[in-house]
Amino acid sequence: MMDLKSGYWQIEVDDKDREKTAFVTSDGLYEFKVMPFGLCNAPATFERMMDTVLRGLKWNICLCYLDDIIVYAPNFQEHKRRLRKVLKCIQEAGLTLNSNKCSFGKKKLTILGHLVDEHGIYPDPQKTAAVTKFPVPENVSDVRSFLGLCSYYRRFIKNFADIAKPLHDLLKKNAKFSWGTPQKESFLTLKKLLTSGPVLGHFLPNAETKIHSDASGYGIGAVLVQVQDGKERPLAYASRSLTAAEKNYSTTEKECLAVVWAISKFRPYLFGRPFTVVTDHHSLCWLANLKDPSGRLARWALRLQEYDINIVYKSGRKHSDADSLSRKPLFESVVENCDEIPSLAAITDYRKEQLKDKHLKSIIRTLEKGDGYQSYQMRNNVLYKRNYDPMGQQWLLVIPKQLRRDVLKSLHDAPTSGHLGFAKTYDRIRRKYCWPGLYGSVRRYVSHCRECQRRKSPPQLPSGQLHPIKPPDIPFNKIGVDLLGRFPLTRNGNRWIIVCTDYLTRFTVTKALPTAEATEIAKFLVEEIILKHGAPREMISDRGRSFLSNLVKDINQLCQTSHLLTTAYHPQTNGLTERFNKTLADMLSMYVDVEQRNWDTILSFVTFAYNSAKQDTTGFSPFFLVHGRDIVTPLDVILPHDTENHADNYVQQLITRAEEARQLAKLHILDAQAVDKRRYDERHRPVNYNVGDLVWVFTPVRKVGLSEKLLRRYFGPYRITRRLSDVTYEVQSIEVTSRRQSKKDIVHVLRLKPYCDPQRQLDDAGAHRIPRRPVTRSQTRLQRDADSS
Repeated sequence: MMDLKSGYWQIEVDDKDREKTAFVTSDGLYEFKVMPFGLCNAPATFERMMDTVLRGLKWNICLCYLDDIIVYAPNFQEHKRRLRKVLKCIQEAGLTLNSNKCSFGKKKLTILGHLVDEHGIYPDPQKTAAVTKFPVPENVSDVRSFLGLCSYYRRFIKNFADIAKPLHDLLKKNAKFSWGTPQKESFLTLKKLLTSGPVLGHFLPNAETKIHSDASGYGIGAVLVQVQDGKERPLAYASRSLTAAEKNYSTTEKECLAVVWAISKFRPYLFGRPFTVVTDHHSLCWLANLKDPSGRLARWALRLQEYDINIVYKSGRKHSDADSLSRKPLFESVVENCDEIPSLAAITDYRKEQLKDKHLKSIIRTLEKGDGYQSYQMRNNVLYKRNYDPMGQQWLLVIPKQLRRDVLKSLHDAPTSGHLGFAKTYDRIRRKYCWPGLYGSVRRYVSHCRECQRRKSPPQLPSGQLHPIKPPDIPFNKIGVDLLGRFPLTRNGNRWIIVCTDYLTRFTVTKALPTAEATEIAKFLVEEIILKHGAPREMISDRGRSFLSNLVKDINQLCQTSHLLTTAYHPQTNGLTERFNKTLADMLSMYVDVEQRNWDTILSFVTFAYNSAKQDTTGFSPFFLVHGRDIVTPLDVILPHDTENHADNYVQQLITRAEEARQLAKLHILDAQAVDKRRYDERHRPVNYNVGDLVWVFTPVRKVGLSEKLLRRYFGPYRITRRLSDVTYEVQSIEVTSRRQSKKDIVHVLRLKPYCDPQRQLDDAGAHRIPRRPVTRSQTRLQRDADSS
């Protein structure tokens, strides 16, 4: 066995990440040059490095756990050859070993608290000595410490849970600490067994593997064994207690639970190789070969299909190892949840269920008396209703009131139903079943389904009509500001672009920034906007932290600028600036180099191109509307052109022409906004919410390792606390456990949809206004023909 010297310190920290490891001392600020202990990703980084160094050797000639390396071999000569390979890899990687902790040519090693040799695995004598010398507990804390030390080696002790039960009883809530004879015997027995416990064998991949499982009324147990040298040798013991729900299982289900739990417990040993399950319950022999499975046993049978398993029966007299573990289970262990069998599967007398419904009971009694119901009929002693739709069955089973929830849940919530919409769910049900108010019940159940509400968008036109931003009368009186990035780091050290757009002239100011911090934004506003174009009266931006900083807020207060914020996840509020961002990216993409590191040098040129181009909306170029004259390009200077401007009236013409162009541009903007609003409103609908209404809020989320397309999109419920305009509302979460309970947020109506309480999913549909389903002509004709016959 070999051990690396100060393992973590042999990995160098990248220069750009060293500042993240800084710490303060009395002599100043220091940074780690090598990987320190305590970083959250340090163990994973170190283990990944060791796997890379020992690639091709690990699991073949050596094992590695963090900085401990074990080289094994069947004989000494092979051991030296393998050791030479491992040492060569360590030397080539530049790693250093700790000679004081290295041992070579050993036949017995102590690793991870266990003593391992060619015969098997033992508890570490130094650890068990600490248990032997453990003083008699005087309080609950001492008992907990002793059990924690002993539990580490419980795999070596058969019936550990039974032996330790008197000590476990002292740890129960509100239990009085009393050190009596049972506790003393348990304490001494555990000490004795840990020093003379059985030797657990090594797992051999090619040996015959068996699991002995059994269940009792209050626990389940299992033993992993292998046939080695013609004898069954235990590899591990396991047991646990049953939960309150599991104690109500039938005997077959408990025995099956023991098998499923044992296979899951020993999965690393069993997956991918054949093994045998030995049980004293003969009914489990057909578990893996169920032809028509249903309920809990079917789910467990499906779970076992990934294993190459053979279940055999063994008499309980010869099955004492697992039987004793199940009757002395290990307490306070993690258990897995098992779904209950749906109530529909447990029904044996359906007529009895129909008689529990008062309405159906009266119909059945009437039919039994001989009185006629043309639409109803008793068939096989069960009530059915005639179906007048030619696409369905001729007779529909009438569902009693107490079973409708199970039918709706099975035909809407189950994976075989797919949480589909109302139309598909209603069609699926009405072809085989019926009950009074079926249409309303299905409609209400589907519309109030919590999972559907959190995932699906309303099947209607989007909410909210367009509210254009009115253009100002003076250039740079109303501006929109936004950050565009991150871009690749340029040679000048820039990563971001800040964009400012005037809502009257469409004139745009851009600048490359090294960071998106508030100081850079404030410097841009002062130097490029305020000092060159004057202080704006209104500024529109998103809710980025840099724009909400105190520094930007102070500048706006000094200039008396009203800072308007867009609502979250609705950038259309600052649509003019967002649209220019797309145009700017398109222009930059035409001129950047392969490495995309020169975009900041091109930025001023493409901005000039945009400002000098005519805008379709205004009919003028932004430069003309700001300066009152056409721009002179380098080409205009090279080529001859006629100049008819006279110095005596040039200034007056410039002022007059600029003002006329701005007013005309404003009219053009208003006309274009009217056209856009008409087109937009045709594809959207007006929606109004009142204060106090409950709503879902659309919030796109991303989670590492999960697909964004499979995540829930709506969160809530939220309560409307204030209406700010026709399309913006203030909402507040009503969840008691929500971290944002006291925080209010401003959202656009496009992100809202009404909240339907899932608790009222099965309310009586007759008490609510639910539109009745339409009756087709064919249904009317069939009904008339049936009445006449």
